[in-house]
Amino acid sequence: MRHVADDAPPAGVYDEVELAIVRYAQKATRLEAIDDATYGALARHLSTEQIMDVCLTVGLSNMVNRFHATFLTDVDEETIAEVEAGDRLAGSCPIPRPLPRR
Repeated sequence: MRHVADDAPPAGVYDEVELAIVRYAQKATRLEAIDDATYGALARHLSTEQIMDVCLTVGLSNMVNRFHATFLTDVDEETIAEVEAGDRLAGSCPIPRPLPRR
């Protein structure tokens, strides 16, 4: 997660398959066209069914995240504790959390 928002992830962080998926997710999340190079990178490592799974997972995650960002959904204390524990392990998430609406 530390480098998922980077335009150019550092070398050696992701293997080829992970990098293809991260680049696809970045483009899809930014509503950029999925060009032949992006699709081709996925297709070199994944079946059509696996690419569909990646597409559906990224799309569903974006939908859920946009819903929560719009309505500033309350999160239970247990979930907050788990997220904070993960932040401590990873050194914090690079993607900023939305601020509460005032």
